[in-house]
This record gives sequence, structure tokens and C-alpha cells, in this order.
Amino acid sequence: MSKVFRVWVWFFVFGLVSCVDQINFPLEKPETERLILSGLFTDLEGPHTVFLFETTSQARQPLFQDGFFTLNDRPRPVTNAQVTLVEENSGSGFPFRMVRPGEYELNGQYAPRPGMSFFLQINVGGETYRSVPQTMPTVVGADSLSFSFERTRDDDNPDAAQVVIRTEVTLPEQTGGYYLRWAVDEAYFWDLTFFPNPFNTPPPNCIVFDFPDPERITLINGNLIENPGGKSSQVVAQRGVDQSFLSRHYFNVQQLSITEDAYRYWTQIREVVNNTGSVFDSPPAPVRGNLYNVNDPDEVVLGYFEVAKSRVTRIFTTAADVPFFVEKACEFIPGKRRDQYLPTCLTCSAFANSTSQFPPWWFDE
Repeated sequence: MSKVFRVWVWFFVFGLVSCVDQINFPLEKPETERLILSGLFTDLEGPHTVFLFETTSQARQPLFQDGFFTLNDRPRPVTNAQVTLVEENSGSGFPFRMVRPGEYELNGQYAPRPGMSFFLQINVGGETYRSVPQTMPTVVGADSLSFSFERTRDDDNPDAAQVVIRTEVTLPEQTGGYYLRWAVDEAYFWDLTFFPNPFNTPPPNCIVFDFPDPERITLINGNLIENPGGKSSQVVAQRGVDQSFLSRHYFNVQQLSITEDAYRYWTQIREVVNNTGSVFDSPPAPVRGNLYNVNDPDEVVLGYFEVAKSRVTRIFTTAADVPFFVEKACEFIPGKRRDQYLPTCLTCSAFANSTSQFPPWWFDE
């Protein structure tokens, strides 16, 4: 496997372009760029998101950005692509729209019926790409979430504080014939620095979205469990404790009932990640996704587009739940100049994915 693919593994598993900034080793570059896609369509209300990027290559040209020409080996977002979800039997198409460079969204609830198959079509640069059609699964389990705060070794710290998110999953009421995967994201309120002012006006709200444990891939093969409707305990995320736990901190756990091909793909990706504990290790052979160039099937296209039945469960912690001392990194200190505070203490926009608006489900729990 080439190091170009290792770059993609880092991007795809972590789901955030900013993570690619951590890669700084030489790359074996192909002659032309390769398309990278990561996407998911479920039976839940949208938005359904597709990320579209391209790898580096020997032919890569400098990019004019922020008034400068830059040349690096990070994946670049693909813009102005036509991305369409297609229902295979009827041929009906549902177009995505680009909301940010490389990020495309499809909003709405389509309530796919059992037996309906879908594929993704991308038209960009005069080429047409498609994913292999997938049929929406019909069953999914149910999660009962819990959390615990624990001590663990983290690099040189033998007593690091962490939170562990677990599920006691109730399995589907059938013997075999299903495959489950879990995806976890987080949302938390971040305390910006409250500088004294004549009107005693607090700083604006800051809600940050991220992925707590992006390298973890939790899977269940129902064919290996003869226990319809039974229970199975799974760890779905672990995360270090920091200032984000001083306020409400949500963990959104999405259980996905996926196809057999998707299960096989994620099993191989997990082997890549766990090869020797590093996402940069090479497996015996490249992991093939389900995307191809309609006019050039020999072209290597990286990534996977999933069709899955889904159920979302949420759990949150507050400062009262944390049994450890958590330092207030953004607390106001008299005499400390504003430029001596961390950027994340001054403005919510310092986070890659943040907003001042609470999600609609924030106060439902």
C-alpha cells in the first residue's frame, strides 16, 4: 500500500481535514490526483453528508490561498462537483449542495422502504463516478448508554483522566443476517473567558462539535451471535478529560445497521488502524472501497459511501459528574493581557467546527 493511501486512511477515519495537518512525512506521489470520498445515507432525517477531496500527485500545482501561493501534500477539497443520490429502481435523483469546500449536504427525510437500493453519483472534472448500489437494511438494535470516569495511562502520564462511553445494546430480534457499526460524535459548551466590562455582559455561547475517539471502529457481526433480542456490551468511545467537561458535554451515539460489504470494508479498515497501533502501518493489500469511475474502471478511487438504517442515542455529563480536578484554562486572571490567553479562550471561531446556536435537541434530555 502506498503512503498516499495512508494519508487517506488518516483523513477518512478521523473525518476532519484538520487532522491531516499532523502528517509531515515524504509521500510517494502518483502521476495524477485520486478522488477521496466519505459519505453516509440513512433512514433518519438529514442532513446527510458527503466529503469529497483529492490526494496529492506529481502534477499538483500551487494553490492561491489567503493572498499566497502554497504547495503541500494535504488532501484538497473538491469544489463544484455535482453529487446526487440515486434510487436504483426508479432512477429518481436527489441532489446534494455544497455547504463548505469539499462538504456536500442532502437535507430532508426520505423514509426509504425495505428493499430500496441507492447509489451515489458524482460528476466532476468531466468524469462520472458511482458507488456500488446498496440496499437499505431492515433491522437495527437499541442502545442503552452509560459513562464512567476512570484513570488510565496516556503516553508518559500513568494517571490520566478519561471518560468511557459504553452501550448495553439490545440486538435485533432475529438470528444473524445483520451487521452493526457505531459512530460517535460529541458536542459541548465551551466556557470563553469572561472579561469584566461596565455592562457585565457575558461572552457569547460557544458550542463545539468534534469526534471523541475517531480511531475506534466498533462492529458486530450478527451471524456470529445466536441470541436474537439479547444483550451485548460495547465500549463505543474513550476521551481524555479537559475543560470541556466543566459544562454540559454530549456524546451522540449513532448505531448503524450496515450491509455485509460495508461490514467487510470496515473490518479491513480496523485491521489497518490496529496493525501495530498506528494508522500509518501498511496492511498486506490496499482496502478497496465501493466507488469507481464509470468510464475508467481501472482508476483508483478511495473511500466508501454507506447506506444504513440508523438509531441515535445521546448521553451527557456535567461538571458534577467529574470526580477529578479540571483546570479552568480560560478563567479570567487580573493583570493578564488579552493576548496572553489562548485563542480558544477569546473566540468560538478558533474551533474548527463550532457555533453560538444550541442544537435543537440540546435541552430535550
